[in-house]
Amino acid sequence: MNPSSPSSTAIHRLSRRNFIQYGSICIGSSVIAACTNSNQPSASSSQLNKVTFSTN
Repeated sequence: MNPSSPSSTAIHRLSRRNFIQYGSICIGSSVIAACTNSNQPSASSSQLNKVTFSTN
């Protein structure tokens, strides 16, 4: 097979409509995943840890 033939080096290009469609699906699913409320208790305690920061 010739390496320069179009069938062996197929580059899939997205149209503007497909790019907007796939991008909005990705962003929408990310927003939904970030906004879901997980009712699982956290593994760590809910108390704050005391942190000391010192410099020279």
